[in-house]
Amino acid sequence: MGEATGRHALPLRYQVVFSAPPTHSPWRPGACRQATGEALLLSLPEPLPPGTVLHVEVYWPEERAVVELTGEVLAGERGEPGSPSAEAVAHRLAVLTISEEGRRLLRHALTGPSGRGRPGAAPGG
Repeated sequence: MGEATGRHALPLRYQVVFSAPPTHSPWRPGACRQATGEALLLSLPEPLPPGTVLHVEVYWPEERAVVELTGEVLAGERGEPGSPSAEAVAHRLAVLTISEEGRRLLRHALTGPSGRGRPGAAPGG
């Protein structure tokens, strides 16, 4: 999937998934900034270590759509001091589960109707 050029970030909420005992953290807000291949770039309010599993709901307000997925944090990096993104932590998230419809919606939302993304490429697939 191509970069999200010319598109705003999509709002999201996420929960950290804990395996023992199986539970989730409270919902936290964030933003989905881009999608490439089988990964997403998220801006989250907290640093999360690689290997952290997240349950994510990405909202596309224009279409009143929600894309639900799970993913694993690959890496995280704080924004430059003084930049608009200094408060958020950028996370690269490997998509573990997502529906076919979710892939299509997310690809369309982040690349736009011009189809700048590779045909047929989408996170998780």
